[in-house]
Amino acid sequence: MTGLPIDQVDALSRAKTTDEIGCLLQSLIEALGFAAYSYVHVRPPLGKRIRSFVPAESPNGRVVHEFLATFPDPWIGHYLARGYGDIDPTFHAATGTTLPFDWPTLSGRGDLSSGQRRLLDEAGDFGLGPGATVPIHGPESGLSTLNITVAGQGERAFEATYRQSRHDLVWIAAQVHEAFLRLSQDGPEEQRVRLTDRERDCLLWTARGKTAWEVGQILSISEETVLFHLKNGTRKLGVFSKHHAVVKAVMGGHILP
Repeated sequence: MTGLPIDQVDALSRAKTTDEIGCLLQSLIEALGFAAYSYVHVRPPLGKRIRSFVPAESPNGRVVHEFLATFPDPWIGHYLARGYGDIDPTFHAATGTTLPFDWPTLSGRGDLSSGQRRLLDEAGDFGLGPGATVPIHGPESGLSTLNITVAGQGERAFEATYRQSRHDLVWIAAQVHEAFLRLSQDGPEEQRVRLTDRERDCLLWTARGKTAWEVGQILSISEETVLFHLKNGTRKLGVFSKHHAVVKAVMGGHILP
């Protein structure tokens, strides 16, 4: 590791509060030349009780999982008020890779929606400099991200800092994630829902507005098989309609639409 205070990395394993984890994380990223961070649960591990809340700015009462951040407060408020967690391109990119990626490269992708491009543009308007995301694929289907930014640097200077430090960022992300999960609580065994991969796939494509026939075409299975998996998933989630099952699967971290 280059330039990291090893004692602070080790201290993460002894942290007793999330505030303590956040302070240590801020010191560690500053040692690497970055200015601010956010650590976000995209999909909490199955069976883990991750604290959550409904932001005062939320227009639809959407629950947000607990996160740590030193990004500017106006940006965090704007992000929550706009429901940007539903379209954040860093979340969607993180589902498809285990390697860190930088935002300038992400913004150059041709498959981003207009809303996703607006999110990235507005982040700059609120003072976030160039940044990067480290995906954290944890145990029990959990997915979190560590996002870091610089201040007062252009893309070329950021790229040099990021290139030198990205391996350290992966190590820090893993240590922070482990420290945070250590403080979370295990849910009662009887409350844990175990969906099969096929049940998750069918619920995911249903969440994206596909009919049972269309889901069957995507997954190369029959419409009857899709309905079978949706029925099983609905039963396991303790609800009575596939639409309610989709909502509960999203809130429970089983799928990310």
